[in-house]
Amino acid sequence: MKETALLKSADGTEWAPEDRSCPVCGSRDAKRLGARGGRAHHEARGVETNVVRCNECALIYTHPTLMPVTNPYDKESDKYFQLHDEQEKIRQGESFAAFAEVVLGGPGRMLELGCGCGELLRGAMNRGWSARGVEMTDGFIRVAIAHGVPIERSPIESCKSLDETYDVVMLAAILEHLYDPMETLLRIKNAVRPGGLLFIDVPNEASLSMQIGNLYMRARGRDWAINLSPTFPPFHVVGFSPPSLRRALNEVGFEVYKLEVFKWKNNLPPSTTVGQKFERMGLTAIQYVGEKLGMGDGITCWARRK
Repeated sequence: MKETALLKSADGTEWAPEDRSCPVCGSRDAKRLGARGGRAHHEARGVETNVVRCNECALIYTHPTLMPVTNPYDKESDKYFQLHDEQEKIRQGESFAAFAEVVLGGPGRMLELGCGCGELLRGAMNRGWSARGVEMTDGFIRVAIAHGVPIERSPIESCKSLDETYDVVMLAAILEHLYDPMETLLRIKNAVRPGGLLFIDVPNEASLSMQIGNLYMRARGRDWAINLSPTFPPFHVVGFSPPSLRRALNEVGFEVYKLEVFKWKNNLPPSTTVGQKFERMGLTAIQYVGEKLGMGDGITCWARRK
């Protein structure tokens, strides 16, 4: 079989193209939404691939799938969370823990996969939870350990922490980074005690912002898609909507306990031209309408093991 040549980003990261089916349902019936990365990016970031939507389960993924040869997060670890508010994330961790306590009757054992610098776990620990994390990026691990968070240095897919049992497992802004999300969800199901909880926070790739953004690209004569970011930060490689997330969870043995769709902040760069001001104003209006229609930018979901 002929070996496929590696592709290289401007930062030197190498990517291996693979011909993969839908990561959720395995179907090969998909619709192309557009190109993403390289020439199909306003700053020419990453390398080009195609974004597609599965016609069976509505998951959005890339074809071909570009697999990193080395950890791309290592080059970005110093600035990946630079816009995040540390104290706000700790408070968010406290809030998540408090919600779980109401459902489960009190604190217990918590595992966060892809915990970054560990702020959510620090919040849970403030409320008396026994908490630990899994992370593979050294820069993040050093920060978490410095604040007393127990960490297993490992890719999520092969971590030993999932061989144990927990009351709550957290996937906060992580599922969209996994090339085989179903494999990880199945391992999580086996690690969560019956009746225990899984928390998931993902972008809504079927949001009104995404849909109109893709139409806007067509109106400008570009074959680009704005979904995902497979070869540049934040490295989103699969994209969920409420129906595709519900399907994935149900198939591995979870039932949705609470699912909400919400509006994100407008993160377009500061406007310096008339065109940029128009785009920024337009996105703000679209996000507002999208939230009212239940087509907001983000999804938060609590699921319970059956």
